[in-house]
Amino acid sequence: MNIIPFRTIIDFLNEPMDIGMAMTNILGNIAVFVPLGIFVSYTGKKKSLGHQTLILFLTTLLLEIVQYILALGSSDVDDILLNVLGGLIGIAICRGMKRIFHAQDRLLIALVVFYLVAGIAGSVTIAKVDGSLLPFGSSKVVYIDENKEVMEGLDEAAAHLFGELASIDADTITVQRNPKYNVTMTQSGTSNDGEEKVTVSLGASTKIIIRHIHSDKNEIVSKYEDGTVSALASMLNSMDTVPTVRVWLSGENNLVASALLISFIE
Repeated sequence: MNIIPFRTIIDFLNEPMDIGMAMTNILGNIAVFVPLGIFVSYTGKKKSLGHQTLILFLTTLLLEIVQYILALGSSDVDDILLNVLGGLIGIAICRGMKRIFHAQDRLLIALVVFYLVAGIAGSVTIAKVDGSLLPFGSSKVVYIDENKEVMEGLDEAAAHLFGELASIDADTITVQRNPKYNVTMTQSGTSNDGEEKVTVSLGASTKIIIRHIHSDKNEIVSKYEDGTVSALASMLNSMDTVPTVRVWLSGENNLVASALLISFIE
C-alpha cells in the first residue's frame, strides 16, 4: 500500500521495464475514468465542478478500499490521483460538447457516438499492446522457463525482501525496497533522498541465481542460471538496466541471505 503521492508513478518510470509498458499503465489509469467523468458531468448539470470532483474522488477511493480489503491488488494513492485526472478530462469533454450541441437530444447522440468511438479505439489499443487482455483476443502470452530447476526449494511469493539491487560487494548487498510490496525485516536504513534501503549480509552458503527475461512476440522467456558475486558485479557494471532482486533470509539470522534471485529484463 502506497500513500505517498507520485511515488509509484516515479518508480514506474525508473524501473527497468519498457517505457511503453509504464506509460500504458499510467495512461490506462487516466483513461478508465474519462467515461465516468462524462457521466457525472451529464447527469449532474447543476452541480459545481468541486462537487463533481468530489464524486470522482469518493468513487475511486471506494474502489481502492474495496481492492485493499479483498486483496485484489496493491492500493495506491497514485491510482486515485490518475483516476480523478481522467474523470476531470471527461468533465471537460462533456462541457465542451455542451457548448457545441445546445439541443439535449443532439448532445446525447454526440455522447453516445463518443463512447462508441472511444470504446473501439480502446479495444484496438489494447489489442496492439496486449491482445490477451481482451475476452475475444486470440493471442495468449506464453511463459517459458528455462533451467528453472536451479530454483528448487525456493518460492518467489515467500521471499522476505523485494526491490532494486542498489549495490553488491563481496559480503553484502544493498536493496532499495519497493514500496508496493510488504516485507519483514528487523533493520533497515533510509537514504538521504528518503528511499528506504536494506543491507543484507552474504554468507559462504548464500545461493545466487540470475534470471534473464526477454520477450519474443507473445512469448516471455525466463532463463535461470547459477551466479557468483563477481559475475553479478561484472554484469551490473556492463548493463544500463537496474535489476530487481528477491531475497530469502536465513532462518537463524534474518540479516543474512540464504538465497538471492536477481532478474535482468533484456
